[in-house]
Parts: sequence; structure tokens; C-alpha cells
Amino acid sequence: MLRGSFFPCPGEARRHGRPRTSGDFLGRPGLTIRNSYSINRDVRSVLSALLGLGILAGWSGEAKAQATPAKGVPQQVLDGAEAAAKILGQQVLKGNFSFSIQRMYPRWKRRAAMRVGGEDKLAQRLMDIPEQMRKKGITMLSFEALKPKTGHEVFLGRGQDEAGKPIQMYLEWLVFVPTRAQYRVIDPSTGQAKKIETRGFQVAVVKKGTNQWYFIDGSNLTIPELRSFFPGLPEDQALLGLPTVGGGELK
Repeated sequence: MLRGSFFPCPGEARRHGRPRTSGDFLGRPGLTIRNSYSINRDVRSVLSALLGLGILAGWSGEAKAQATPAKGVPQQVLDGAEAAAKILGQQVLKGNFSFSIQRMYPRWKRRAAMRVGGEDKLAQRLMDIPEQMRKKGITMLSFEALKPKTGHEVFLGRGQDEAGKPIQMYLEWLVFVPTRAQYRVIDPSTGQAKKIETRGFQVAVVKKGTNQWYFIDGSNLTIPELRSFFPGLPEDQALLGLPTVGGGELK
């Protein structure tokens, strides 16, 4: 049993930052679907806004990484991340976007709030999403959280063991949960409906010993941003194990 207060090691508390580059994005909001179908500019602007809030699950980017089975991550942790991501998707399908901000990873939420001028403004943007989608003819049809294969121990902390000796240990589990979502988009130029499928992932994080999962949407996340929160993640892309992202029009 461990005792004493655990707190982040200096390397974990340090924030790394640099301007984004196109190659950094795990799931870039480059809103041209990878087959020949391009979204109308009006629709594209709304999707871009939604992606900026980290709500749409896994818009396609060109980056791909093959997920490999997690080593050392208990199966119950992987199962818990999948179950929590399913609940998140169900709430978003119901239009309950306030649930998204409640379950947003706290450190990520603070950064997102700073970017838009405060948490109140961030919450208001989330509450405005259903109306934006309605006006632009965008309907979320389905959301699936698929079985995760990749997870890591993160957020290194320091504390004491029973004998009072200083130790270090990771305080959180991080799991990449693959997702699949479908949307119906009305093209304003033709009035015709298009069905779009996206494949992406949620970054699910839980404090060890709890079942309170929090999320970072992978659709608008850069690798430097991910590492600024979790610098202990593997540098090797294969070991990191990001799920494949992509998407396109369903015929």
C-alpha cells in the first residue's frame, strides 16, 4: 500500500508547445473526404467548427498507425474504456453535448477553455452545436466505440511506500478507443443527402483505482499536444499504437 501525497514528476508537469504543422495531426480537419467526394464549402465550415471543439469522432486524416495489442494493460481497463466511450457516444447522439464537457479530460479542458476565452464560452459553444448542425443539414446517425487494443500507463507521480521510502509510479491509464461514426449531410448546392462515415479514436484516461473516465477527441489533436500532457508515451509510432483514422462517403 502506498501512502503520502502523489504529485507529478517535473517531466510530467512540463508543457511542451510549438506551432502546429500539418504532419503533427493525428486526425486532421482537412475536410476533403478521401474518395472523390468533396464537401460543399458551407457544410465544410460547420464540420470544421465542430472538429475544433473536439466533438466529431475521428475525422479522417492522412496519418495512419496500426494498433498493436496493449502489453501490461489489464483487460478490465480496456473494457472499461470501451464501455465509457460507448456512453459518451450515446449521449452525443441524444444531443447532450454538455456531457462531452463533463467528461473532457480536465487538463485538456482547461487548455481548450483558454483558447476560446474561458470555460463558460467553451460550454456555450458546445450547447450551440445541435442548432448549428440543424441549420447546416448535418445529422449524426450513429456512433460506435470499438474494442481498444492499445493502452499505456501515464502521468508519473512521486510518493512514498509503507516504509516511507520515496517511489515513483504512474497514476493513470490511457487507452486509445477506436471509433466509427456516420453522418447525413445535406449538400446546399444540390439539396441531396450524402452519408459519410468517419473512423477515428477517443483518448480515454482514468485515474488508477477509479472508474471515472475522461476523454480527449483524437480528431483535432496533434502529437506534440498529446505528448505535452503525457511525455512518457513511447516515441516509436508502432509502440504508441494509434488507431487507424479515415473516412469517406457511403454509397
